[in-house]
Amino acid sequence: MSLKYYTHGRRDQMKVALTFDDGPNPPRTDQVIEILNSRGARGTFFVLGKWVERFPQAFQRIVESGHCVGNHSYLHEAHLGDFDRAEAAIGNLLGRPTRFLRAHYFNFFTCLYSPVALSRDMKIVDADVNPADYAKSDPQAIIDATLQAPALAGGSIIDLHDGRELDDDARRLASPLPMIEALPAIVDGLKARGFQLVGLDEMELVDAIEWQPDGRGTFAAPEARAAIEGLSRKSN
Repeated sequence: MSLKYYTHGRRDQMKVALTFDDGPNPPRTDQVIEILNSRGARGTFFVLGKWVERFPQAFQRIVESGHCVGNHSYLHEAHLGDFDRAEAAIGNLLGRPTRFLRAHYFNFFTCLYSPVALSRDMKIVDADVNPADYAKSDPQAIIDATLQAPALAGGSIIDLHDGRELDDDARRLASPLPMIEALPAIVDGLKARGFQLVGLDEMELVDAIEWQPDGRGTFAAPEARAAIEGLSRKSN
């Protein structure tokens, strides 16, 4: 079965989607929500199932604030079934299935073995603007990597992080701080260029890319590696 994913929406519309991975991460996620709401911007939060279960009220605050949510796996590890386990946790609180999914580390191969990922109504989402905010400590560097990204245009999907998959609370809380400091300037800079900041549910995704097997499967859990090897044998 072919697997397709999207990196952007329609280029002829001045819409941009700010997306945030690896939460909910209270109170950092709440700080992000406050910045977005104060500027009339919507975001999309790709949440981890384990944090949804640990911080259900933080997840509910995302939803109640009017933002979009997506499935970003349960453990953020390349295990088969990780998206399906996350969907159970997310859907239990959301009251409906999610419509968007982002593969952890953009390792799309795990989607091939997930009924949730392959469901007809699910869209697998990558991004065309990746500031790598999780690896930067200087807020200005995050601002520049976002606003000066060569791919930034109408329909762009920007990948930021309000949380981390780390179980170390101190590191998880500290990691998003530079991004949070940068976020007001990012939002204001995008709006100054005439972009409307929307949730993915307000964007028409186009130009789907068909995934091809790559070397990232070597980082998968053993059962996933075995499945990938079987997939490779079938294609030869």
